[in-house]
Formats: sequence, structure tokens, C-alpha cells
Amino acid sequence: MTDFEPQLVVAKKKEKKLPAINGPGLFWMLIVLTLVLFGLAVSMLGRIQNPNVGLPTPTETLPTEIKPSRIYTVSYKSGVFSPTNLRIHAGDTVRFKNESIFPIRIISGPDSSLVGFDSIGDIPQGSYFSFTFAAKGIFDYHGDRNIKETGTIIVR
Repeated sequence: MTDFEPQLVVAKKKEKKLPAINGPGLFWMLIVLTLVLFGLAVSMLGRIQNPNVGLPTPTETLPTEIKPSRIYTVSYKSGVFSPTNLRIHAGDTVRFKNESIFPIRIISGPDSSLVGFDSIGDIPQGSYFSFTFAAKGIFDYHGDRNIKETGTIIVR
């Protein structure tokens, strides 16, 4: 018999050769690649520098002057309110302190449109009545026993 020996046949693959890029084609390909990389770099760095891109910009508001409310004291002694005229801001509180020996009741003036500005009862010696002025305007007040014992609160 004949000896049969298997033989390994290796098939050679055909290698595809890429065409060589040289001359002006290579030059323009490098320029396009450089521009693309530059655009990506600007885009990425722009997002890092300004993280609020894409978020709505808040509208600019003018700062309003917010003043804390204050408490003022108007004293009543010997038939006189002191100070007679007081300038305050809306939201401030005025304490009417009775320093006389007689009780007094404080009520708003006849032309005043201020509702609720009345001590409702007598203020004994050494006590006080407080009222917070919420609205702007000029508000007159007087003692209930003598309409000539007056004062004015000017609310800005």
C-alpha cells in the first residue's frame, strides 16, 4: 500500500493594500482633523468654565431696602405727648407710655382713617399701649379727656 500522508496546505490571504496618501490629500486631511479636535476642545473647556450653560439666566432685580422693624416710644406726661411728631416706617411699632399720675386713653384723630388705633381702655400710670403701623400716611391722635393733647405719627 501506499503511504498516504496528509499535507497541510496553507492558503495565502490576499492583503489589501491601502492606497498611499501623500501630497495635497494628506495635507487637507490633517487640517480637517486639527479643526475637529480644536472644536471639541473648545466645546469641552467651555462647559467646564461655565457650568450654567443651558440653564435659564435669572433676571436681575434691584435690591430693595429691607429695614428691620423698630419700636419707638411716645411718652405722655403733664398733658403733653413727647415727641409730638414722630416719623417712622411702615411696619414699625409705637409704644405710648403713660408717665403721668392719671390714666389716659389714646384714640385716633377725627380725620384719621386708621382703623383700630385706639387704646380701647385707660392706660394706667407706668403702663403702655403698643400699635404697629402697617400703612403709610399721616395719623393724628389725642387723649380722650382733652382733644388739645395731640400728636402725629408720619409713616413713610
